[in-house]
Amino acid sequence: MFMHSNFIFVIAATAFSFARPAVLFTQVSDPITDPIAYAIYAKVLPARWAGILKGPMLLRQETWVPSGCSIFGVARDDPEWVAIEDDFRRANLRVRILQPVLPIDIPYRLIPQAEINAEGARLAAKYPGIWNRRPEQTDYASVSAVGFNPTKTKAVVHVSVGQSGAYLGMELRDGTWVEARGGCGWII
Repeated sequence: MFMHSNFIFVIAATAFSFARPAVLFTQVSDPITDPIAYAIYAKVLPARWAGILKGPMLLRQETWVPSGCSIFGVARDDPEWVAIEDDFRRANLRVRILQPVLPIDIPYRLIPQAEINAEGARLAAKYPGIWNRRPEQTDYASVSAVGFNPTKTKAVVHVSVGQSGAYLGMELRDGTWVEARGGCGWII
């Protein structure tokens, strides 16, 4: 029974850590202007949004990376992907700001972190205590800044929608970005 209780605590603590935004950044930097990054966002966001949620996509305006999950796990077996992972880490040392230039066909709205925080505070006051998801909570999508190889033909991005997320290794093949390597994922 003792081990069972510890296991439940670890699961609950892990789930709770993903329910809160990670605080990995120290300052806000420039907006994201790279059209290749937006092409990657356009590839990964719409299908994930439609697979989980309906209606216009609500997208966090600031980049976000969760804590507690390594990109490709312990195995750092491919030097090229290790270099891309290192670029990803550098790209995400600061919060980056998304611009309303996402080339997708579904309607979307950028939501500033301040609006997300205000909703969280309102719901915390209305529903005190510890929750993985409070009633009335709005679901939204978040993305990280993108890490690239030098030729910008391979990339790593983190995407989350609702209560789940994953690191994705992307590769440019015949002019189209495709998922080439899965990374750590999470779900609450």
